[in-house]
Amino acid sequence: MKISLIVPAYNEERVIAASLAQARAVLAPHEVLIVDAQSTDGTVAAASPYGRVLTGRLNRGAGLNQAAAQASGEVLLFLHADTALPAGAATAIEQALRDPRVVGGAFRLRFDDSGWKARAVARSVNLRSVLLNSFFGDQALFVRPEVFARCGGYRDWSVMEDLEILSRLRRHGRLVLLALEVTTSARRHRTNGWLKTITTIWALTLLARVGVPGQVLRRLYGPQR
Repeated sequence: MKISLIVPAYNEERVIAASLAQARAVLAPHEVLIVDAQSTDGTVAAASPYGRVLTGRLNRGAGLNQAAAQASGEVLLFLHADTALPAGAATAIEQALRDPRVVGGAFRLRFDDSGWKARAVARSVNLRSVLLNSFFGDQALFVRPEVFARCGGYRDWSVMEDLEILSRLRRHGRLVLLALEVTTSARRHRTNGWLKTITTIWALTLLARVGVPGQVLRRLYGPQR
């Protein structure tokens, strides 16, 4: 199955080369598209050897839509620049999509932090994903491209666009949570504090669910990653 890997990035010079190299090693994607939001560091130079870099003033949702429109794979896989895919990711995605009722899904989550706070937060995220069939972008959403296009793609938001799209995707079929775990960076949690970060995310999730637009949410969350 041909997989188009789509990676949003902004000032990710320190991590993006390693992330893309690791993704290419475990995934062997058909193509890699990096959506750069006009980084001011060396992100573009670091990412260029691994795929095609699309640079523009678009917000994250619009930039991801632009990349998806240019992708030629049978699956779109959206991966954050600081998230590592597990071994066997491609096989797990392909097996899930053998069921024609499944339109996409995501992975379980763990952090690159062995502390009890990180483990507790990851467990709560995974429990929420199981109970509510709800995922965030750092869980590496994958979707059939025709379904992504049919539902209109992401909203033109830079925050919570990953959560908002799920209800529209479900109108076309099932979303599944894979047993494998991606490993994402806990850098924001370590910098801003675990309690403050989680409380902010919970608040934004609630506001998004009651219809507050992403442009407003972004002012509360701060600069996107």
